[in-house]
Amino acid sequence: SVERLRNVHARVRSLSVEELSGDWQEVRRKLLWAGGLRDLPDARPGAGYTGHSFNDDNHCDLTTMLGSVAHNQNSGEIRGIAVGNLLGPGIETASLPELGPGGSWSTCTNGCHVEPPQDVAHVQFRSRIAFKLVWCPPNFETFVLVDDAGDYLIHGTPTGALPQRRFRAGNYGLTRGGKYAR
Repeated sequence: SVERLRNVHARVRSLSVEELSGDWQEVRRKLLWAGGLRDLPDARPGAGYTGHSFNDDNHCDLTTMLGSVAHNQNSGEIRGIAVGNLLGPGIETASLPELGPGGSWSTCTNGCHVEPPQDVAHVQFRSRIAFKLVWCPPNFETFVLVDDAGDYLIHGTPTGALPQRRFRAGNYGLTRGGKYAR
């Protein structure tokens, strides 16, 4: 949904580097809000659970999509993703309606290092990413948000209980060699 994508970009533009450099749990909630997602850390996986969003190496793409594709499943064309990968009911539950039609989800980054990207957003949902979170070497303490073209949107250096360093380094590793790691 282009309307939803534009509204996510407007929310990202409303954030400041200072806001994205506070306590990680608050920063993560701001990222979810910007992307049009509720913070549902206690929902069960498949039913709107967003506790994984931006908290590991892979679930770092914020994707907006038409409602008609939210129920698309992976038929095996995305390496490393379960066949099926039914996310539609959770997308409907977690998506904030005020951003426009369709839904949002934090999808898997793997496959983004090739051109064209072969990740969940582009293949399963046939959509662009609104933003991708990429942790930056060498210390992986700062992240950047980039758009679908790989262009810089904003960055942050959060504090507190960050995702494990191996996840942050692994996140960058998934982007290495592609347009999102520039």
